[in-house]
Amino acid sequence: MGEEKALQKTGKQELRVPEKPKDQPDYGCVPSRFWYTCFGSHLVLNACRFIFGIKVRADRRIKSLPGPMVIVGNHPSFIDPIIMATALYGRPINFVAGEFLFRRKIFGPVITKGGCIPKAQYRTDIRTVKAMMRVLSRGGVLGIFPEGTRLTDGHSIPFESGLASLVKKTGSSLVVFRSHGAYLTWPRWSENSWRKGRITAEFTSVLPKEEVEKMSIDEIYEFMKKELEYDEFQYFSDHPQNFRSKAIAAGVQNIANICPKCGGLNTTRVVDGKGDTSLRKDLRRKGNVLVCSKCGNKVAMNRRCFFEPAGPEDKYFPDLRQWAEWEQGIYEKMASEEGYCLKEKVELHKLCEERYYAKVGEGVLTIRDGAITYEGTECAPEDGILYKKGKPVKSQKDRDLSLVAKPVTKVFPIHQIRGMLMDYGKYMEVFEAGGKGNRLIPENPQRLYEIHSIVQAMKKQDPS
Repeated sequence: MGEEKALQKTGKQELRVPEKPKDQPDYGCVPSRFWYTCFGSHLVLNACRFIFGIKVRADRRIKSLPGPMVIVGNHPSFIDPIIMATALYGRPINFVAGEFLFRRKIFGPVITKGGCIPKAQYRTDIRTVKAMMRVLSRGGVLGIFPEGTRLTDGHSIPFESGLASLVKKTGSSLVVFRSHGAYLTWPRWSENSWRKGRITAEFTSVLPKEEVEKMSIDEIYEFMKKELEYDEFQYFSDHPQNFRSKAIAAGVQNIANICPKCGGLNTTRVVDGKGDTSLRKDLRRKGNVLVCSKCGNKVAMNRRCFFEPAGPEDKYFPDLRQWAEWEQGIYEKMASEEGYCLKEKVELHKLCEERYYAKVGEGVLTIRDGAITYEGTECAPEDGILYKKGKPVKSQKDRDLSLVAKPVTKVFPIHQIRGMLMDYGKYMEVFEAGGKGNRLIPENPQRLYEIHSIVQAMKKQDPS
């Protein structure tokens, strides 16, 4: 069936796929034989199998299932598309990926030719919907991670029902994919990149298009929620496995940021256990000990990525999921207190040149009374200080923003926020009504998990 045709058939329905504007990249195209098959499947996949310890075999049953087909999976790490593509080796998948990946000078065009589709997180993106419809209307395979962001503590994240509507409308088969070990191989909070371990995966359930036709959108949505419920720590509690890293706990302080002994907020830090005679010999390793700077409580992360107390007086949780759950209870209680207010000094950065961010102002971030408020200064991105790879460009680093920045107040009602981009330990992004992003870098970046948790708690308390 011709790719250029705007009107195509899928099952019993006819789908009208709008023509692509001439100046728009070819999102949702048939994956390039060179970039997807030769470069991606033969070179990249085989290299990643070795580097990340991926032990997955192609599933012939799913590989032969007629299209259109939507494959959904949890999103534990950066390498999830690679794992899914390995499991369906030989059959191209059009993946939906974060918009930020397409801003990269070389990587963006490559993944576009490989069939990837950009998605602006937490915002309605008609461009994405059109590209997904394009894939499914030609009987293709769409790979998507409905949670929209990587798992924070190894446990699945709630997601919206829009994908269920797309599956129903296109009469697609629905396949659920699950991996084990991807989160602990490259956790979202890691400051030390990936760990050497083993990743396994399988397709856990299938809804053929005939079954999809009999179900309502709500039933499809509930099916996906149930099938995507997952806890990585629970799995590896039952299937123990070691992971190797030079600093296995580096970055975990940005999630496990409340001391379980004294309750100190943002007092945890990661130190070396190597040479610490108070620890068992197998726990004396670099970057694996979490210490409270307030009371000295000491917890070590073992090779299985579970926590152990350094001594009998130290308090701990067995894994990060349980630690984070306990913290959520504390943040919900804090957010419900009358007159609660969180303040933090921040830098404001805006997208510049469609690829990099520029510092455009400084101010104070305040969270209170169901709203996030930025009060400070802002200038045009082209007048700001351009940052590349996290550092200011030399020719602009001495710019005095006070000469061009003007006072500004931005208010974001929490009940209107669909989500926030969070890079724990680095920055957060919150979006204006028109879709423009505001990147905020706190003076104390460890507070980002606290900020995110408080916002989530307030939204839960006032869902309107």
